[in-house]
Amino acid sequence: MGPSLPQTDISALYARYGFFLRRRCRTILRDDALADDTLQEAFVKVLRSDGALHGVEEPLRWLYRVVDRCCFDALRRRRRSLESPCDEEGASVHPGVEIELRDAVLRLLATLSEDEMRIALLLFVDGMSQGEIAEEMGVSRVTVNKKIQVIRGRAQLWLGRAPSTEAAS
Repeated sequence: MGPSLPQTDISALYARYGFFLRRRCRTILRDDALADDTLQEAFVKVLRSDGALHGVEEPLRWLYRVVDRCCFDALRRRRRSLESPCDEEGASVHPGVEIELRDAVLRLLATLSEDEMRIALLLFVDGMSQGEIAEEMGVSRVTVNKKIQVIRGRAQLWLGRAPSTEAAS
């Protein structure tokens, strides 16, 4: 691969995208200190990525994937403790997503598989359509739909609702 990114490039990436990436970490992890640590871990991975960012058409989307993986790792490390700190301040909400359902999904994130975690973030945080998620992940829309139904059902149960009822309240 190409040469690793110089420190000045990493600093420029952080200056340009750090706010968005930290906000995403806080949304996923719901813990300021853990979000900061995870963001730092993500930038260390970018620094060691051997120039993988060169030639990427959409750097923010690529950085989101790196940050998501680091957050998933942090969630796995914390999986035994299902009670995660809840800090609503600064948590992003996509306008097309029911807030209670999004929060339930985020609380259950550590119990999901990695693919389900990615789908949950793309749908409930980023507000992407099923077609966009399928394209992003390189899977069929049917696969995405099935996983969304499982995720939504678990969240509905967590909220104390019957899984068959959609967000019609």
